[in-house]
Amino acid sequence: MIPGLVRFIAVVFVALLAMPATAMAEGKPSLPIRVGLLPTIATHSLLKLYDPLRQHLQQALGRPVELYTSGSFHAYLDDIAADEFDVLVAAPHFGVIAADRGYVPLSRYKLELTPLIVVPKESALREARQLRGKRVLTADRLTAISVVAETWLFVDYGLRAGVDYDLVEVSSHSTAIRAVAIGDADAAISSGSVMRQIPEDLRERVAFFSSRLSMPHQFILAHPRLGAETVQAIRTALGEFENTDRGRTFFTAGGFKGLVPVSAADMEQARPYANMVKKAGSNSRSSN
Repeated sequence: MIPGLVRFIAVVFVALLAMPATAMAEGKPSLPIRVGLLPTIATHSLLKLYDPLRQHLQQALGRPVELYTSGSFHAYLDDIAADEFDVLVAAPHFGVIAADRGYVPLSRYKLELTPLIVVPKESALREARQLRGKRVLTADRLTAISVVAETWLFVDYGLRAGVDYDLVEVSSHSTAIRAVAIGDADAAISSGSVMRQIPEDLRERVAFFSSRLSMPHQFILAHPRLGAETVQAIRTALGEFENTDRGRTFFTAGGFKGLVPVSAADMEQARPYANMVKKAGSNSRSSN
């Protein structure tokens, strides 16, 4: 990691002590596998949510597995470019960018990623066209749901972020929803899985309506430096995860409904949004 970069990386459970003694005795690789999680919700909640997957991979691979996250979606994209992580749980358009850099696509969540416009429960806002002149929050304009939602609002309603409505970035999806619930914003861009992951009392204070557009849900990818054998072992472990107690706990808590292999069609569906992010990054660099 490059010193001085402003990013927040959280690690849970180094887990050297938890690694099976048999793995040590057999001389299997003991270097931890670093799993990079997209910073979609509060860090503590994110790490708690993904700990069953960490434990499952650790047991299946016989080596320690650590969970990390980045301080923002921009920082996460920088971490992909810097090869910081061995395994990614990435937004689909970030997954395409990672695959173009050599990461191996393995699985994705079965759900489609459909943006939701979250509004206060008592609000009269119930249609996208009513967002004109409103203050809308997003965790980051690089998020899949924000990129898709912005595209939908422009294509279907001619609404442009920063012109026809204010689009404001906040620290996380849960922060955006909380601000809507207490009346600090007119609306927030979110998703069904995030809605299932936030506290029930917060969920009860908001309503939402769906975007017409969607894309595949988050991708899981592995860095080729792990070697073909380990990459295949991770692929196999992911395929078995849904039918374990830990897997059932994880999918119920996250609302993800299981995993399926990433297909070529999934990659192509997400690619236009990956290209938008690449273009935005290129324009940003050229203006500096």
